[in-house]
Amino acid sequence: MGGSALAATTLAAPAFAQSQTASGTTVNNQASVSYDVGGSTQSVSSNVASFVVDKKVNLAVAEVGGAVTQTAIGATAQVTTFTVTNLTNATQDFRLDPDQQSVSIPLLGSDNFNVTNMHAYVDSNGNGTYDAGIDTATYIDELAPDASVTVFIVADIPNTPGIDTAIVSLNVVAATGGTGGALGADLIASSTLVPDSAGTVEIVFADGSGALDLARNGQARAFDAYHISTAVVTLGKTSRVISDPINFLANPHAIPGATIEYCMTINNAGPGTATNLTVTDNVPANTTFVPGSIQVGTSAGGGGCILVGTSEDDNNTGADETDLYGGSFDGTTVRGTIPSVAPLGAYAVAFRVTIN
Repeated sequence: MGGSALAATTLAAPAFAQSQTASGTTVNNQASVSYDVGGSTQSVSSNVASFVVDKKVNLAVAEVGGAVTQTAIGATAQVTTFTVTNLTNATQDFRLDPDQQSVSIPLLGSDNFNVTNMHAYVDSNGNGTYDAGIDTATYIDELAPDASVTVFIVADIPNTPGIDTAIVSLNVVAATGGTGGALGADLIASSTLVPDSAGTVEIVFADGSGALDLARNGQARAFDAYHISTAVVTLGKTSRVISDPINFLANPHAIPGATIEYCMTINNAGPGTATNLTVTDNVPANTTFVPGSIQVGTSAGGGGCILVGTSEDDNNTGADETDLYGGSFDGTTVRGTIPSVAPLGAYAVAFRVTIN
């Protein structure tokens, strides 16, 4: 999917919150002059000059967390998070317009698939976490000046092998406030070709420009991305002779009666974490499993097998199954379980047999 490249600074629009005189405020001013006539001081007051403060429309949208949302193919209701700040000198509604952009952003990646079932929801209880069935509002209602609210984009990930990154954006449009429980119409700026009317609240767009966003259009946009978190797991297997009945531990050979140790090494090249790993290995013909020989733990590498781990008995119950790792033998198959392997992590499962 082709697209344009955007600078990293497009992740969020800048915010310049400050206390402002409220739109619609009437400012009155009256002057006076004093003077002397024949040694007597006189004064005269002017008329009252009045004007109302116009509406200066501005807003900021920012991505929360500074990182992409890690997800998996086929996942549903996946969340990216934003904040919206009202920098207008009036209470405003804001229309939420989530969309997907076929662009490349250095901190997010290059878009190459489309999410589905995408919606934007307002954080109704202010906990910063998307709560399905609770956060259902699809627009921002009556946001006070300088106040912020959290907004979630929620989308489904297609079950398509090979996809990698979907870049989404939250475009927010300033709308008319003043009526709770209903989204106001999009604001329209007063004409810049007509002089200011002192008695009328006019609308002046003051928002800056951003990526895919023009200056002074009453809108702001920020970007985030869904990234498929894959784990590239490899499994290697080695064997070594531990002892034999003739040479014992001194240069043992693979003769009948010798003890052989098998070592299965699991490596994860990332970038995601692999979880709930189970390694299985059938005891080969012409050998007999050595009871109590299962070990599971971190890989020693360099010709060793287990660096730090646990010894497991041969059943899948008991105290040894409550530690980090698990192991069992059912008479045919050896199993080792590992809860997770982080990127660049390496773990191993070992067991022993004797040659018949």
